[in-house]
Amino acid sequence: MKKGSGIKEVSQKYNLSVYTIRYYEKIGLYKVPRNENGIRVFDGDTLLRINAIVYYRRAGISIKQIQQIFRTPTQDKEHIKIFLQTKEKLLKQLDDLEKTINFLDYKISYHEKELSKKDSKEMDIN
Repeated sequence: MKKGSGIKEVSQKYNLSVYTIRYYEKIGLYKVPRNENGIRVFDGDTLLRINAIVYYRRAGISIKQIQQIFRTPTQDKEHIKIFLQTKEKLLKQLDDLEKTINFLDYKISYHEKELSKKDSKEMDIN
């Protein structure tokens, strides 16, 4: 994204609503520079922060935890604790999803075989 992106561009790039972008600014997750007309102009640093927020939220990290991470950039141990706990939850979700996919594959195979049996019977009748 070019330097000085507008809110609509940011909204599209990060798949965030304009409301969400404004809300994150309002609660202090970042400060967006403004031009002479008071319009938000998102610079590179702000975009990097928004990118981090998107990943943190996707991972399930709460807004409160994100605020803590940004407020305490030198609290490495605390950040590592949050990230490890989040990673553990994600790995569990991934395992659950893999089991669900395997189950669905089994069910698809089962029903394909059943459908094939029905088709064979219909052909025998004709």
